Amino acid sequence: MDPLIIKTIFLGTLRDPILWILCAVLGWQTDRPLHKLLWMLVAGGLFFGLFRGLVYRYGFDEALTGDTFGMVIASATLLTIAGGMAVFGLRSAWLARGKARETAPQDTAPQDTAPQDTGRKGGSRPGGTRPVQTDAPRRRRNDDRARKRRS
Repeated sequence: MDPLIIKTIFLGTLRDPILWILCAVLGWQTDRPLHKLLWMLVAGGLFFGLFRGLVYRYGFDEALTGDTFGMVIASATLLTIAGGMAVFGLRSAWLARGKARETAPQDTAPQDTAPQDTGRKGGSRPGGTRPVQTDAPRRRRNDDRARKRRS
């Protein structure tokens, strides 16, 4: 098979927006098991490749032989798997990065200092010295609104 034909089929598949939409839609959900994702990417790639080959054959009146038609399907399937796994991996890494920030150790006050007053009930949370978040900003905003209404 001519390398120019392979390159043309490959680059044509890469330029097709259906490939990128398919990869993004299937690879986006990170709570799906990996084996299920792979099966979905293979099925989607085969369907996309078959559709693409039929468009070449009947829409553009290209004389696709069996091996060229198979190359269209194979390139679409491989690129769908690669793109979907890339989306899945990048999104998983992005979500893991956010979770790592949430669980990162916070700066705490030294243990030998007195606990800070943390709002209505005072004191500090059991098991740590991080202050409890209060609703003071909201109360302050409501007080300002009430003052404006009275005046």
